Amino acid sequence: MSEIKRRTGERSVRVFDAAGTITKGDVVQFDENGEVVVAATNKDIVGIALEDATSSTTVTVDVVNGYDEYEFPIETGTMADAEVGEEADLNSADGLTLTESNNDVIITGWDKVDTAKCYGIFKYVAFGPGSTKA
Repeated sequence: MSEIKRRTGERSVRVFDAAGTITKGDVVQFDENGEVVVAATNKDIVGIALEDATSSTTVTVDVVNGYDEYEFPIETGTMADAEVGEEADLNSADGLTLTESNNDVIITGWDKVDTAKCYGIFKYVAFGPGSTKA
């Protein structure tokens, strides 16, 4: 199973109330009640779930900020040098599509070997430096 992996930035672990089913490795956001849910595209990202959770429980999250770089699995598209500097969309709870509809992630690079992964930063974050709410 491919998952989003932190490359840079200090890990910042926090516990939040969960709503709905969350799987370890899912990208999460706040819902209208301030609970954490699986992220939709074009939303402020809270972080990456470090454990499974369900409604009415809590979930431990590795909180992201706008300067943290991650390795993303690419579920749709093929990584190439031309993609660096472009934006990509969340395709699922734990992967990207190399389209530019919602521009959730800014692609910062790749290893020039594996065309099914890239490096990037979340464009919309809920906390810290780079937060759209800061």
